[in-house]
Amino acid sequence: MLAMSLPDAKLDRDRNGANNRMKADTRNLRVTKDTPTLRELTTRKLREAILALRFRPGEHLVERALCEETGVSRSCLREALRHLESEGLIDRVGGRGLFVASITLDEARQIYEVRAAIEPEIGRLFSERAGARHIDALFAALDKLESAVAAHDIADYVKALDSFYEALCAGSDNAVAHRILRTLHARVTYLRTITTAKASEARERETVTLMRGIAEAARRRDTADVALRCRAFVKRSAAFAQQVLAEEPDAMPRANIAGR
Repeated sequence: MLAMSLPDAKLDRDRNGANNRMKADTRNLRVTKDTPTLRELTTRKLREAILALRFRPGEHLVERALCEETGVSRSCLREALRHLESEGLIDRVGGRGLFVASITLDEARQIYEVRAAIEPEIGRLFSERAGARHIDALFAALDKLESAVAAHDIADYVKALDSFYEALCAGSDNAVAHRILRTLHARVTYLRTITTAKASEARERETVTLMRGIAEAARRRDTADVALRCRAFVKRSAAFAQQVLAEEPDAMPRANIAGR
């Protein structure tokens, strides 16, 4: 074997050195994040306010007023508003500015069509793949749902519904389907808040019963029954949402569920 020439040896050493530096630089790029940024906190606060219907659908969002209310800078507020716009919770209307999004009948129909296509399969996969902790999480969410109905608390009711579906997605072990649904999460939660405000207590108790049926079928590992129940539940939800939006497109909920 011919000995490596001096120029070749130097080139090889240079390449190895460059590779080592690249590896070191990559390690140095690791970001440690222990707390949310101010922008993230602002986004969270505004999202919660919109989902709780603190701002009415179609309401004009004035930056100066929001800066005063939140206590953050205009640049931080604008970043948060851009993020909420990407979630579909805020609409930019020409030169008029930003407005709280309203969900039309057609948008609601499309959202429920996507859910009807994905959720039965997620339920089927859950019944095949979920571990004990996932099943426990389903029933824990149902307990919270029942408590929210008893307390007439819309916010807790919607959070419990979200927790149920998060557990269902986690147990299905399909990250792609979960990501697709998460892109709709804000809009779905928005719809749930609006429709829950118009639902009777009897309907809410029926909701708990139907969701408990999904959880029981999943615990039995009855894949066909879980898929069937998930599809029927989405169809029921879609029909009620269409009814609510058709009767009162800009209807706002009462402060709580009591007095229905």
